[in-house]
Amino acid sequence: MKEGVGAQGRRVATVLLPVTVCVLAFGFGLPRLARFRDVLQTLQNLTSGWMLVLVLAAAANLVANWLFIAAAIPGLPLRRAAAVNLASTAVANTVPAGGAVSVGVSWRMLSSWGLSSRSFAVYAGVTGVWSTLAKLATPAVAVGVLAATGRLTSGAGAVTTLCVGAALCAAMFLIGVAVVHRSLRDERAAQAVGRMSQRWSDRLFRLARRTGPTTVAAAVMRFRADAVDLLRARSRRLTLASIGNDLGWLLVFQTCLLACGVPQSQVPWSRCLAGFALARVLSAIPITPGGVGLIEWGMAVYLAAGLDNAASARVTAAVLLARALTYVLPIPLGAVAYAGWRFRRLVGRQGDESLSA
Repeated sequence: MKEGVGAQGRRVATVLLPVTVCVLAFGFGLPRLARFRDVLQTLQNLTSGWMLVLVLAAAANLVANWLFIAAAIPGLPLRRAAAVNLASTAVANTVPAGGAVSVGVSWRMLSSWGLSSRSFAVYAGVTGVWSTLAKLATPAVAVGVLAATGRLTSGAGAVTTLCVGAALCAAMFLIGVAVVHRSLRDERAAQAVGRMSQRWSDRLFRLARRTGPTTVAAAVMRFRADAVDLLRARSRRLTLASIGNDLGWLLVFQTCLLACGVPQSQVPWSRCLAGFALARVLSAIPITPGGVGLIEWGMAVYLAAGLDNAASARVTAAVLLARALTYVLPIPLGAVAYAGWRFRRLVGRQGDESLSA
């Protein structure tokens, strides 16, 4: 009984905590920074020319994400990479703990196109590790660029927060690189990981009173060999695609600032880059799907520091617009992509049944 109550409490907290964060961010934090009436007025004043530029920037950002998936799966057409990315992103951006569910969506789609479970495991593992390392490295790189150009000046408190966050991310990045390098280069280390995985698998299955697989350690070694082969052939493409992802997001955000009437004199490229680094730090906090609420409030406060009310409203509008293009836009597009995949699959099954009849 106690276990049931505890599990129910955890489920309630999983839903209640993200909702609370979003309510505080959008209902209390952002309105104190800028009136939503002024933010809405800024968005309504967007010209058709800027709208077209924003659409092109958002499209470029999406294509960068698709290229990353295509780089990790040799032979996968870009249109299928687009469908997988949009559908899985839509789930990850809407469902609590949606990252795990999005992996399942990706598996269903890719396996229907002939990708084996072994190849999918390598794809999911390599891209997951690569994306995580890139997310951890970005804040440190941004801070390094700003420090080298003498532009790491946006308020003492903000700089301290950014530098501390970047330092923590950099430390985790170095640890992650060391672990990955050791696992891929040192066969004995990989064997140790395999034995440990086998022991944990045995314990879990014993708790469930079932007979577990005895090939977990061997599967780890096969995964290591496949991952090494993939990285030897595709590491450069994966790295370039990761950089493209970051540049695509920066392009969208800088375009939104200019479209909303925020000049470089108020928010220069250096502060925009620092804001992006801050967003990366905030996205590493696993409270809400995609960091929604945390990123919007944190970036708006950081970028609007020292500006008057009118400028703060324009900055807030730019932040919300950028998040709409990078976070919200993939949700309906992903629903359409998934529905299209299901429809084509259904039509294919009906065609096979008619032929067999």
